Amino acid sequence: MSKPPSLRAQAIQSRISHLLAHWPADPVRPASVSVHSYLQARLAEVDPSKQSQSTAQTTQQTQSTEGLSDSSLNALSSLLEDRYARRYPLSPRLRRPPSDPDYYDNLIREFEEAPSRDWWGRLGKRMRGLFRFT
Repeated sequence: MSKPPSLRAQAIQSRISHLLAHWPADPVRPASVSVHSYLQARLAEVDPSKQSQSTAQTTQQTQSTEGLSDSSLNALSSLLEDRYARRYPLSPRLRRPPSDPDYYDNLIREFEEAPSRDWWGRLGKRMRGLFRFT
């Protein structure tokens, strides 16, 4: 037997709230396609304070939350907790290839620096990329 829609909606709301509170912000990804905006939109759909006593709205609410199933919430939770990185760790040979051992470290540093770089910084980075004297 399944849970009543109001209890299920409250459980979904609490799980989404937990994910929103702990999900790291991605400074490179545009806000329109971020996980935060997606979860906030789903949280607005599930908000129990907007529910009325009519059964028509309750069934409509249940149908609108079907897009965010328990398996989707479980997948987001497992990504948040890094279950896959702990279960399947990368070997050091894969993390530091012999051809360029610092490649992934440089890539991570570039992703951290890119959002705060101004116009002159972007231009300088582009010029250094065009003329490499390594």
